[in-house]
Amino acid sequence: MDVLEAGAPSSESPGTSHRVARGVAVIAAVLIAVTVAVGGARWWAEQSTRSDRLEIQAIETVGPFAISGEDLPADWPTGLVAPAYRLRLDVTGDPQRTVQVQPTGETVAYTASGTQSAAIPAGERVGVDVVVTPADCGGLEGADLTSPLIDAEGAGVPLSSTASQTLSSALDSLCESAGVGPVISFASARVDVFLRDRILVMRLRVATIADRIVLQPRDSTGFQGGGDVEATMDEGAAVARMRWLVSPAEAAGLESPTVRVRAFALIAGRAYPWVIDLRVPRLRPQTPGAEPRNDGVDLAEVAPRPEA
Repeated sequence: MDVLEAGAPSSESPGTSHRVARGVAVIAAVLIAVTVAVGGARWWAEQSTRSDRLEIQAIETVGPFAISGEDLPADWPTGLVAPAYRLRLDVTGDPQRTVQVQPTGETVAYTASGTQSAAIPAGERVGVDVVVTPADCGGLEGADLTSPLIDAEGAGVPLSSTASQTLSSALDSLCESAGVGPVISFASARVDVFLRDRILVMRLRVATIADRIVLQPRDSTGFQGGGDVEATMDEGAAVARMRWLVSPAEAAGLESPTVRVRAFALIAGRAYPWVIDLRVPRLRPQTPGAEPRNDGVDLAEVAPRPEA
């Protein structure tokens, strides 16, 4: 009797094949779940580190050191050497857009210079370096400091409370050696007339602890500052003659006109700036018999006349 062979005998039953398939599916599902969970965790981690606003989060100070020449603020007298810090600003970006920032330049209390422009990518953190030097040692105490960076529209980049405190401490330390500021008073004042120009000339006394004093007339309402002057020193005091171009139309309506002086006190070779406002004294007309003016114009016609 012939036996017909239908095929090779199988060692696996149908139930076993189904169990293996289910096991593979379960493993695949677990792997997919783990991959999704890991990807989600990474995404949340990245989102948690992304900034939610444009802000200077922290400041690292480098220095102090000295700056001179072209590194000084553009309108300062030449030949000075000033104290400065380099600040590394840790800036977080706007979450929606890339922002261009640059140093603020001169503020009321200090000057920030250095990097011309830097891009802060959306949501990223970038280090930006600026150099700061005092613009008015007398304007630091209790001042609400302006940000050292501005955006393309000129708005200040916000400072965190930590960064603001670091900036304030750095600037205070730069002015520690300045001591007390110079005290300026006027010895005499007059208005000279040259053709159509009216020039306020003030002779000033300066009480100071500095080795040298360089005075810079500043612009104010009704008055445009003239050239820089180095005061003549004499045993803790100094004298100087300074000039401002008068705008009669602007100055005439002022109840209490003032001129502004930036005094650079040079101590141990470093220049420390102080900004001082001086009230313009009452300028009286010439008395009878006095030497005539070069154009015959009375002082009363061209000079502001507040009460002394």
